Amino acid sequence: MRYGRKGRVFHALVDSGAIDCVFPESLGRLLGIEVTSGKPKTYYGIAKQAAPGFMHTVDLQVTGLDQWITLEVGFVSADINPLLGQNGFFEKYQIIFERFRHQFEVNTRENALMRGRKGR
Repeated sequence: MRYGRKGRVFHALVDSGAIDCVFPESLGRLLGIEVTSGKPKTYYGIAKQAAPGFMHTVDLQVTGLDQWITLEVGFVSADINPLLGQNGFFEKYQIIFERFRHQFEVNTRENALMRGRKGR
């Protein structure tokens, strides 16, 4: 993930049940983000109680994809694993889980459409 000229490598959980992409505040600070300057938003279900967060725009690169993704991310003070949720991630990319094959795949919409046409 990068913000301006600063970047960090990290692992995130792909969570189809999460509405937003939500990351810990500590990761935002490492990127030089003044976390509390963002638009406030409260999150429920990621901590034992309501978790206040602040929205910021960041760039993210997923392993296996050449392009960078621009996402709105909520940074929260709760100690959580970074979550890639529906808004900005699932809505822009084809996400395939095949548990029985132990496979996980992320495709751009363009690649997903091309694959669909080839299969016909």
